[in-house]
Amino acid sequence: MRRALGASLALVVGAVGPVAGQYTPPGTGGVAALSGALRQLGVTKRILLIGAHPDDEYSDLVALFARGMGAQVAYLSLSRGEGGQNLIGPELGPELGVIRSEELLAARRIDGARQFFARAYDFGYSKTIDEALRLWPRDSLLRDVLDVVRRFRPQIIVSVFSGTPRDGHGQHQVAGVLARQAFETLRDSSWGPVKLYRSLYSDTASATLRLDAGALDPISGRSYHQIAMAGRSQHRSQDEGQLERPGPSIARLVFIEWRDRGRGTGDGDAVFAGVDTLPPGGLRYAALIDSARAWLNPSHPDAIVPLLARARRELGAADSGQQALLDQTLAAAAGVAIDGAADDGFVIPGERVQIEATVWNAGSGSVALDGIDVAAPPAWKVERIDAATSPVAPGTVAIRRFAVTVAPDAPRSQPYFLRRPLVGALYDWSAAPAEWRGLPFDPGPLQLTVRLTVAGEPVVLTREVVYRYRDQSIGEVRRPVLVTRPFDVAVAPDLVVWPVDGGAAGPRSFTVTVTNRTRGPASTKVVLTPPPGWGGAVPSESLSFQREDEAKSFTVALALPASARPGVYQVRAAAVAGRERSEGSLAIIDYPHIRPRGVTHASTAEVRAARIALPKLVRVGYVRGASDRVPEALAAVGIPLELLGPDTLGRGDLSRYDAIVIGSRAYETDPSLVAANGRLLDYARAGGLVIVQYQQYPFVSGSFAPYRLSIARPHDRVTDETAPVTALEPSSPVFRVPNEIGPADWQGWVQERGLYFAHDWDSSYTALLETHDPGESPLSGGLLVAALGKGTYVYTGLSFFRQLPAGVPGAYRLFANLLALGKK
Repeated sequence: MRRALGASLALVVGAVGPVAGQYTPPGTGGVAALSGALRQLGVTKRILLIGAHPDDEYSDLVALFARGMGAQVAYLSLSRGEGGQNLIGPELGPELGVIRSEELLAARRIDGARQFFARAYDFGYSKTIDEALRLWPRDSLLRDVLDVVRRFRPQIIVSVFSGTPRDGHGQHQVAGVLARQAFETLRDSSWGPVKLYRSLYSDTASATLRLDAGALDPISGRSYHQIAMAGRSQHRSQDEGQLERPGPSIARLVFIEWRDRGRGTGDGDAVFAGVDTLPPGGLRYAALIDSARAWLNPSHPDAIVPLLARARRELGAADSGQQALLDQTLAAAAGVAIDGAADDGFVIPGERVQIEATVWNAGSGSVALDGIDVAAPPAWKVERIDAATSPVAPGTVAIRRFAVTVAPDAPRSQPYFLRRPLVGALYDWSAAPAEWRGLPFDPGPLQLTVRLTVAGEPVVLTREVVYRYRDQSIGEVRRPVLVTRPFDVAVAPDLVVWPVDGGAAGPRSFTVTVTNRTRGPASTKVVLTPPPGWGGAVPSESLSFQREDEAKSFTVALALPASARPGVYQVRAAAVAGRERSEGSLAIIDYPHIRPRGVTHASTAEVRAARIALPKLVRVGYVRGASDRVPEALAAVGIPLELLGPDTLGRGDLSRYDAIVIGSRAYETDPSLVAANGRLLDYARAGGLVIVQYQQYPFVSGSFAPYRLSIARPHDRVTDETAPVTALEPSSPVFRVPNEIGPADWQGWVQERGLYFAHDWDSSYTALLETHDPGESPLSGGLLVAALGKGTYVYTGLSFFRQLPAGVPGAYRLFANLLALGKK
């Protein structure tokens, strides 16, 4: 990749200290960054918050601790939120976990904290801690938590949850239990956490500390609460945008216990009361940092360089965390910034990449360049083109060039936690280096290390090497360096549910897209391999490319053999050029608020052949909801589906449709649906069929259903995907036409049966089924059908939005029957 990609640009504002954005152009961060770093120097204040999911962070506390108190703060999330929903795109599961991990990092760049994770995979909502622990082994996750505590060395742990049923979600309870257990485990250590707190969101009476996050941060000119809400708003995949209100904002803590039980039940009048915060460098080091804070002059930041240099001598190697931050601060005060840029963004095995490293001395004093190194993965070859050492005079830029040859067997870029299959509901980190485990992501493949002498003191600075290019419309663009193969090969769709009977059993089209990642012209043959017994090999397709990153596509139609039985099959694609065989592709997850990430996909399509009878339909309208891939799933099995936009909803002839289906949470995401709801109900009264998939509370408060319907708080849901299902009206056509629904149709469901079931409803509705989690009372609000004038209205909380994209045959059969309700 040597040119603009046409993709969204991640604009990142760098924060202070080690969380500064690595995809921003070189700079020192200015006086704001210096001031923020000086708050964290000269004292040892470390706080670790522990929760279960990315959105469990107590944002006010994180910003107040880090920005206001000058503490080094980290948030440990047991999971990456993979079991949730995606309000900004189609990614679910592990790829949603990648997005939410990056959203946490985006928040950390704003609030100045660090981020860690455990191995837990979010398998979805759990109602009890026992259910959560069946999938999240306690010993394994405790080991992860202890590893983070040992690495970060917090004096204070803040548990977001209590570890009791009042936490609600079973995974929340696990987080509360593990935070307490980790504290107890380290009680006899000489260095373990000194205090344990629990955060409180609203229970003022129980709070032992009340902290005003509404206080003004003099550096940014905003309150810590406003900074926190700016960070909170980075959770866009979860619809977490927040107002940044001025004024008081009270954050609450309740003290649990001291490490030393003999210290009583009181915790003092401040978070760090009774905690030794003297840094390893001692009083002289702390005094020098205090002086630097006092002498910091916005017009002459280099005035504190002598003080920081003396502090660097006093500190020595006593504290690696303070040392790294002090090195950055000393360089920033001296006006020194480094950068590393590669001449290609997508690199392939054997490719030679040019790297330009720069040391910019924008200060008033000379700086000695003692060495520059580029670190690369094993078997990559790094060649130094220019001499390494030299003085860097004030106002000059020293440039050093390297050539890096990618290893012949370099694998595609893939986050370290996705490189091996899940073990139950835990990621397998066993192949990852110990220093990566628990980090949000592994470091980029190319890392720049610069050794300097600033004011007589040795300073080491590091920075990720990125790809930099000029876009004429927006200016400088920076992207990560990603490793792939000579050709990226993708097959779409990657999952097909294929009816084996009737007219819907006809041929299916598969589109193969090949992207050239070699530099310059290239040719390849693309081989598509159908499952054994599907009529022999498909003729290969020859493709020629003129330039790097050029993509070409072609479509192949495959027919299901007459002898095909229900089952799972695979269609494979590969690009062959000489001896080189490229399979798979590198997909880029890229949104404006986060940094791009590469995720490796297989170049295969999974075919699930199943007996699915479809009603005879002419046209089905669909209003897409949040993270909704149901339309594509229905169209793929042969439903004649048409997406409905604002014009059709507001002014179109709705009577043309045999049925109109509303996607999950569409009443929250589509204002045109809200505006046209009256027309939708009139369509049903005139004889149409409306199927509404699960909605949240705005659907109820807006009175969009034709008859009374309520949803409980918390909502009724069935989280056990194997929970028994009983038909309350077995003779209903929903269970008989055109598919006879039986026990087999409820097998293979993923993550849950459903959510946001109706809790109470008008007698006009008929409840068709009941289901329940183990040990709970039956719930019958998961599928309601009502006559509406001459037509039919359906509300269902069954999680079709998960089941259909996952290829669950029984869910297709049941949905086909719902669509058949419109046929007389």
